[in-house]
Amino acid sequence: MLTSSLEKAALAGDYASVNGILRMANTIFNNFRHHEAGFAPLLQQLFLKTDSLIDSGGGSAAMLTPLLESQRLCCRIFFSLPECFKGHMNEWMGVFNKCLSCNYPSLESTADGLELVDDLRCAVCDNINLYMDKYEEEFQRFVEGFALAVCTLLREVSKSPIRDQLATRAINFLTTVSTTSAHHALFAGGIRDICQSIVIPNLCLREKDKQLFEMDFMEFIRRDMDGNTRRGIACELLKGLATYYKPQVTQVVSHEIHKLLSSFATNPAAQWEDKDCAIYLVLSLGADFFDVESFFANFIIPELQCPDVDSYPMLKAGSLKFLTMFCSHLPMQLFPELVRFLGAESNVVHSYAAICIEKLLLLKDEGGRSRYVGSDISPFLLQLMTSLLDRTESEENQYSIKCIMRVLGVAEITREVVDLCLGRLTTVFSQVVRNPKNPTFNHYMFESVAVLVRRACEGDISLITEFDSSLFPRLKMILADDVREFIPYAFQLLAQLVELNIQPISPDYMEMFLLLLAPNPNWWRSHQVPALVRLLQAFLQKAPHEVTQKNLLGQVLGVFDKLVKTPSTVEQGCYVLNAVIEYMEYGVIAPYMTFVWSSLFTHLEQKKSVKLQKCLVIFISLFLVKHGPANLVDTMNAVQRNIFIAIVDRFWIPDLKLIMGTMEVKLTAVAATRLICETPALLDPAASKLWGGMVNSIVSLVSRPEQERAIDEPEMPDNTATFVNLYNVGRREVDPLQDITDPKHFFVTSLAMLSASHPGRYPWVIRYNLEKANQDALIKLCTAYNCAIV
Repeated sequence: MLTSSLEKAALAGDYASVNGILRMANTIFNNFRHHEAGFAPLLQQLFLKTDSLIDSGGGSAAMLTPLLESQRLCCRIFFSLPECFKGHMNEWMGVFNKCLSCNYPSLESTADGLELVDDLRCAVCDNINLYMDKYEEEFQRFVEGFALAVCTLLREVSKSPIRDQLATRAINFLTTVSTTSAHHALFAGGIRDICQSIVIPNLCLREKDKQLFEMDFMEFIRRDMDGNTRRGIACELLKGLATYYKPQVTQVVSHEIHKLLSSFATNPAAQWEDKDCAIYLVLSLGADFFDVESFFANFIIPELQCPDVDSYPMLKAGSLKFLTMFCSHLPMQLFPELVRFLGAESNVVHSYAAICIEKLLLLKDEGGRSRYVGSDISPFLLQLMTSLLDRTESEENQYSIKCIMRVLGVAEITREVVDLCLGRLTTVFSQVVRNPKNPTFNHYMFESVAVLVRRACEGDISLITEFDSSLFPRLKMILADDVREFIPYAFQLLAQLVELNIQPISPDYMEMFLLLLAPNPNWWRSHQVPALVRLLQAFLQKAPHEVTQKNLLGQVLGVFDKLVKTPSTVEQGCYVLNAVIEYMEYGVIAPYMTFVWSSLFTHLEQKKSVKLQKCLVIFISLFLVKHGPANLVDTMNAVQRNIFIAIVDRFWIPDLKLIMGTMEVKLTAVAATRLICETPALLDPAASKLWGGMVNSIVSLVSRPEQERAIDEPEMPDNTATFVNLYNVGRREVDPLQDITDPKHFFVTSLAMLSASHPGRYPWVIRYNLEKANQDALIKLCTAYNCAIV
């Protein structure tokens, strides 16, 4: 249908219809590539016919407009079906070269006409870039002609401040050619000309850059950092040329930088943009090309030490970016200057100062010691925080708030700092909750609150009451208003506050605990579950007696059962269960164990998965080390007679090898060791095969590299928002086996003691059941720990 309609319109010369059909085809082929079904030959016929009409039509704007639009659409469809035209490269490439080389005066004299011509050339550049990438061998005979055409075109385009898309597409092609071993020689004698006629003109600031700097600082910074701009692409061309001609590129660029800086020196007020260009060149090419320390000392420090932080703001921003980029190479300590720049009127200058401070606080010296510590920033900490908080309140500046987080992680947190930051941050908190706009800002705002709470309470736990009174009502409001973006953050901060509270826990928090256990489908969205579980773990840790007194354990286990039924939340359900075992007394949990085992075994039968199998092994191991093998066997067998042996055989032995993580490996290895050394059901000679199989799995667990134990499992699809973890609220894992440091030593010494008490029995069972690799591994372990088993 599409093909026949296009054929009729083309025969009639009806380019309004032709272009409408091509637009539809472009949409189809862009989404369903390689389903051309005979469309390609007709497209090529139309493309060549239209080219002939352009050549013979007289060149008026009215005539050219539909024809060039048709060629543009043909080029876009070509991009979606490149394989179809490999056998007809002569026809297509000849017209492509003509599109790049020809001028269309009647169109290029108007803004709309020039845009149409440039859109066609952009499409051509995309196609030749694609062929250069995918079909270089077949395409190589055309490369020289296209390189010449693109260079010629760019000499004109580079003079224009508005032709960004064409400039970047064309420069990308030259960059690809310059880094290709078969074609780089095309540029050997033209590096200076390319630098002067293409690179430098595209590096120069344009009015739209200056307007963006003033009007939309976030977008300016984003583009500047990404480097996917006309300036950035031009520097990528230099780097491409340097792949094979680094000395020549360095010499030419150094000469251009010297010219730019000399021009600036003659009249700084009028020629400041030349210095900006020079800074950008050094920034883009880096320490491999230039002596950055010398450049920094001579040209950057004067900008950073200028008393007027608001003069030439784009130069100041470039200088701050330079310091940020090369801070690990530069010995200068410029914190006082950076703090001054936080007070600049320009949001870009302020933001680059914040970015620089944030990066400096991450620097490590040899040996891993932080280069800057709290005492380094104490003299100007309050000024620094005030400047950052001022901009955070008015602008929701994500760079300011991230810097606040980093400073609070390093600074010496005094009562004065707490008073300043808590009041201002909670004000921002309340504003953002009413109107969430910037997810990145929001995240670092919560991280800043979390690190302030953590660091302050590390020094003075009594401050928790102040944080409670300020934060609890706001967090409760988030839950009451069902602010979906913030509920996971609220749960995590509440967990932090609960864990820092002194027992007994306050009635306000107990009320929150009861709300969590009540049926509330709004809180069970999958992206909120990890934070909800994190909060439940905190309550179980801090309020086990309240759970017992108020008879809440059944409701907690209801949460476990609900989560473990869903594949995407099965691990979270098991985290709840593990917390119950960690913090509740055996007498309290014993009546519920039949329900727990029944739930786990049912889900194993119905929805067996690697995640659930690992979780089961970890839970069984935790139960054993907390409450002993006898209670483990008895509670399991209460569900079904002898199910314990079946679980050991079908799940524990084969799945033990899958466990990863230092603490998890220790827990499961020690538990399995205790199982084979203390459990009568496994010590019975009739269970020798089962016993030997467990030994084989333990040896695999403790001796093989972790990557050999890893088994990938496809992630469950999740169409909801993604959970974002707060680093500064990270739960401190409690080691249930603090008295055991080395699980390998515990294993071989326990096995040696068991073997000594039953001479001759266990060495034979071990040799019979162990894989060859594990036999060698066990011998090495015994030798290392001077234990005799086999």
